[in-house]
Amino acid sequence: MADADDDAVKQIQLRIGDLARSAARDAEPEIDDYEGLGGNIQVSDLPQHARDRVPPGQRITRGWPVLHVGGVPRFDESSWQLEVAGEVAAHVSLTYAELKALPGMEMRSDFHCVTGWSKFDNYWTGVKVTTILDLATPRKSATHVSVGDGDEYTANLPLEVLLDDDVMVAWAHNGKDLAPKHGFPLRLVVPKYYGWKSVKWVRSFELIAADRRGFWELRGYHNRADPWLEERYSYQESR
Repeated sequence: MADADDDAVKQIQLRIGDLARSAARDAEPEIDDYEGLGGNIQVSDLPQHARDRVPPGQRITRGWPVLHVGGVPRFDESSWQLEVAGEVAAHVSLTYAELKALPGMEMRSDFHCVTGWSKFDNYWTGVKVTTILDLATPRKSATHVSVGDGDEYTANLPLEVLLDDDVMVAWAHNGKDLAPKHGFPLRLVVPKYYGWKSVKWVRSFELIAADRRGFWELRGYHNRADPWLEERYSYQESR
């Protein structure tokens, strides 16, 4: 298992070699207060019901590694807005206060990173994405969504996925505001896919009439990213 994990990480490092070294941040393990000591948990040491929650090629971490492209943006609530645009009946702009005034939700889910680690039992607080998109009324022509961070990072997702009940934008994790390096003030949470689809620092949802690959999807990552099928790399799409 360890060799497979190491190979996966090496492949990813090779595939991001076209980026500036300063742009692709190294993993920075962080241990939340409630978790105690850090480190990885061997899947073989887990009870069977917990093993069943671990996708193939993954290991369990007690920490929360940090991986992102570019620097952590500064949050200015007075100018911050969340935009919903594209194939919609009405362009929507929400302030942070307006966003947090929407009907909220809480959800517990597991998180799976393409680099080979998974984190169990993340408790998120935020708003369902469908609650936000409904404000703009998606047109029938909309099939996909490009989710952006207001800078260079985007991830593409089918619209039907974002309308699922377990897909949300979150501002809190395990009862505390997200740390900026983990996406504060707002990050997308898509539990069914690898973590790069759960965009940090979300600023926009652009509804589009045809699929358009995002940042990592253009750089060798799989277009769909299902961890249970180990959809890590674009070359797997032809299988």
